[in-house]
Parts: sequence; structure tokens; C-alpha cells
Amino acid sequence: RWQAEASVSETGDGGAIDKRIYHFDEGVLSLPRGFKDRSTHTLEWTIDNSSTVVLVLQRERLGWGTFDDFVNKETHEYASEFLGFRTDATEYPDPFDGKLPLRRVAFRYKGDHEVLYHHQVFVFSAPLVLVFTVKSKAEHRGRADQLMKEALAGLRFRED
Repeated sequence: RWQAEASVSETGDGGAIDKRIYHFDEGVLSLPRGFKDRSTHTLEWTIDNSSTVVLVLQRERLGWGTFDDFVNKETHEYASEFLGFRTDATEYPDPFDGKLPLRRVAFRYKGDHEVLYHHQVFVFSAPLVLVFTVKSKAEHRGRADQLMKEALAGLRFRED
């Protein structure tokens, strides 16, 4: 998340670097301006003493096209990337009641030793696209879907 103040630091060779302050939970960095924030947060829950359900949060800036263009670009090769790719046709309620554009894809595929499940939700909050992905073994699909439901229900945006 950005802090509004900017600063300039001298480079020692007569130049200067325009900096922005970037905050994260554990600290603050002063970095040269111009980077893209491609942060990924990975949260993992252990179930059945051996299996996991993983929630991955990503944010991407919508740099071209529409939100639908972005989602299509991200997902159009899934059928060729994931062995045995099969979409799940389950209908899910809109947790935002239409206030935020979202697109959802849920699918199964063959992993190395078992069938795996991904449930992805793309949320557009201009200019960012937030990508929520829950991953689990297909047998834990119910837990994965419940985790996605809870994560989206608890989503709040900071006002700063």
C-alpha cells in the first residue's frame, strides 16, 4: 500500500532517485519509484494431518483492455496447462451484490498423484485486479469453497 509522501535521494553522481514509501505488515521500505507491485500472499491450512488448503492472494494492475480481457488472458490456456482440466459448473452467490465486478472459475485437474481443485475469483477494484485462488485436493473441495466464501465475505478495502 502506498503512503502519499514522496522523497528524493541523491545518488552521489549528481543524480537523484524519486522514491515512494511502501508499507507491508512487518515493516516499511524506501524504494526507487517505478516498480510494479506484484505481491503474492500465500496462506495455508493443514487438514487431516496431511492435506492442505491454500489461499493465494495476488494483485495486478489492469494495464490494458477491459476486466474481462484480463480474466480471459489469465485463464484461456488452463485447458492445455492442466492435465485432465475440467471446469466445475457449481453456481456461487455474488458476495458483493453486484457492487464490484467479479469473475469466477472453479476447476479440477490431475496432479502427480491425485485430482486437485482450484477455485479462483477475480475482483476488479479499479485500477487493480485482485486474484483469489484456493487450492486443495479435489476431495476437499467443500472446504476450499467455504474458505473462498469466508475470504470474500471478509474483504474490506483500506481508505488511505
